[in-house]
This record gives sequence, structure tokens and C-alpha cells, in this order.
Amino acid sequence: MNVDIVGLDLKEDVIAFCNDVARDLNYEGLHFEMGDIADYDETARADMVVTLHACDVATDFALMKAVTWEASVILSVPCCQHELFYQIENDMNASILKQGILKERISAILTDGLRALKLEEHGYDVSMIEFTSLEHTAKNIMLRCVRDNAKEPSAARKKAMEHAASEYKKLTEFWNVKPTIGQMK
Repeated sequence: MNVDIVGLDLKEDVIAFCNDVARDLNYEGLHFEMGDIADYDETARADMVVTLHACDVATDFALMKAVTWEASVILSVPCCQHELFYQIENDMNASILKQGILKERISAILTDGLRALKLEEHGYDVSMIEFTSLEHTAKNIMLRCVRDNAKEPSAARKKAMEHAASEYKKLTEFWNVKPTIGQMK
């Protein structure tokens, strides 16, 4: 299969290493560039977007780009969900949120749940699966997203998209958070 695969990272040594490996293996359609996904070409097209442990809001920017590019498939293994930890506030759950470890876990789950809802709002079927066993890493959730490529969404799809948008709004208001993924309109 003739494919063009672009890998992005912010670390120059990682990019050099990956390009060396691709060259050594004669993978002509694979190259790596140093750069931030948030600044990557808006006009690009992608059939599939894969993120692996893109730290904190880098996952959100990758997901937003994937939607902009109308990627048919998104596979995302998030990492380091810190953003909501510093925002989350809820009087009803204050006694739980005062415990740092619990606040961290709730923030991570909420972050990925909100990401899933935002992707569903944009017409993706989203499922979350265990990416790897907990014995290897605690960061083992993968968002598996498949886009409905119909030109016009069915009535059922439109209803599901509207429901996802409503649920997203309710959750962000309940927890008093404004995640980066919310920038996606």
C-alpha cells in the first residue's frame, strides 16, 4: 500500500532517531518532523490520525486537527491529563476533590470523557478500550474513533450528535471546567 506517514515530536533527538530508523528500514513513505501539532498545516488531509501519549493538551490539539482534516479514523492514547486538575471545582464533591490522588484520577477520566463527547458531537463513533495491561502502565486508555463519512448525517446521527453536545455542556458546567477540546466548534 502506498502511504505517506508523518510523525511529529517536539524533541530534535527523537526526530533524528526516528528518521534514521525509517531510512535504515527503507520506509520511503515515513518521515518525521519537529513541530507542535497545534501549529501543523491546517490544510493537510489525513485518513487516520494516531496519537500515543501526547502530553496533556497536545492530545486535544491532535484531536481537533483530526476533526478539521476529516480523518476517517482516530486512535488516541492520551497522557498526562493535568489541565482539568487545576480547574475542577464542585461543591458537592469537595470532600473527594481535596484528596490529590482522587482529584487527579477524576480529572483524567473527566478529560477523556469530555474528549469522547466532543468527538461524538462531530459525528464520530467513539469507544474507549484498554490499550495495554495495567501492569505495564496506568495510562492505558485508547479512544477509538470512526467517522461517519455520509455527506449528510442521518436523523439518528444528528440526534446522537446533539445529545453529545448537550452532555458535554452539562458536564463542563457541573465540574466548572473549560477544557482545551472545547475550542472545537
